[in-house]
Amino acid sequence: MKNHHFTKQRGFTLIELMVTIAIGAILLGMALFSTTQMTNKEKANNFAMEFKRQVKFARAKAMTTGDPVIMCAMANPGENGSCATDWTTGTIIMFSDIDNSGSFEKDNDILLRSLSSLVSNSKLKASSTTIRFNEKGQVSATQSFIYCPTSDNKYNVELQVMPAGTIRDLGKTTSTCDS
Repeated sequence: MKNHHFTKQRGFTLIELMVTIAIGAILLGMALFSTTQMTNKEKANNFAMEFKRQVKFARAKAMTTGDPVIMCAMANPGENGSCATDWTTGTIIMFSDIDNSGSFEKDNDILLRSLSSLVSNSKLKASSTTIRFNEKGQVSATQSFIYCPTSDNKYNVELQVMPAGTIRDLGKTTSTCDS
């Protein structure tokens, strides 16, 4: 009787390789979907933090200088002109309205900050076209802002500037940026 020695095979069979690739593809798809959701949520949180910081700065500047400070969006920041009617248009700016005209005039007013435009595909809906802080750091009425990082309205956040000039982060909201 002959003694047959079987040699061990090394490597994967085609079926094992296909199953491994399929499982890897499923895991990668889940990870990408989760990362996209996390990115949109972080985009909303980052905007809320930055907007709150800028509102606090504008309020503090109005109180320390005694001049009204206006925060709004402008198509051409640094140039003479009025605030845009939509916060999504142009760049968000803040300026000391020394001549109390309500619009920016580079010879009379002081441009304090010019914030970068909103991230693409995001929107900002507001109850007013401007935030105007008086010398006491107050605004005339509560102003609401809804930030929508994506068009699916899944991660929208709401912020409110109170009459005392303070800002509240109301967090996630079901309100949308659509008219």
